[in-house]
Amino acid sequence: MADGKSDANQDKEIEKNPFPEVVKGFYEGSLLVSTPAILDPRFHKAVIYMISHNEKGAMGLIINKPMEELDFHEIVTGISLKDNQKKVNQTVLFGGPVEFERGFLLHSSEYCLSGTTIKLGGQYNLTNDTKALKDICKGNGPVSRLFTLGYAGWYGGQLEKEILEDSWLVAKADPSIIFGENFSEKYEISLGSLGVKNAYFVNESGRA
Repeated sequence: MADGKSDANQDKEIEKNPFPEVVKGFYEGSLLVSTPAILDPRFHKAVIYMISHNEKGAMGLIINKPMEELDFHEIVTGISLKDNQKKVNQTVLFGGPVEFERGFLLHSSEYCLSGTTIKLGGQYNLTNDTKALKDICKGNGPVSRLFTLGYAGWYGGQLEKEILEDSWLVAKADPSIIFGENFSEKYEISLGSLGVKNAYFVNESGRA
């Protein structure tokens, strides 16, 4: 996984990519499910929704790692709520190590801010605008959503190489998984959708 390399550095690595032939298809709109081959603790048992994936690289949001110590309302307004004030029911998730200071709102398609919201196709939109976050605090935000700090990124050819090395399985994206609040169960549910019942499967149990 890329850790926030500059565009110039990424371009250099793309040019040096020795695996152009492994590109069998792109996984935008799918879920990546980590396998035991992933040694980076930040991606241990991670489930990632793929925002984009093409020959230049890939970007996704980890959807199952809540950051319980962070309060959504305080992130948005900078003000801590008093004990007698109702807190917004919105979990802050660790979306990945790249641009961790930025927030990303993945949400259902009925909510859209003109000129800001990116339509991902189908049932999902992506918005990076404080107005959307304030709308959530006011109860006017999207019906289904998840909010992350940071994202996971790969330079061109890197994700394909990792998939060939059995570091990731690819699963079909399902709104019930993506927007569900059962964060501790998303990994097992995602594996189950692929017919994998044991989290400690051998790498050869299924090549994406």
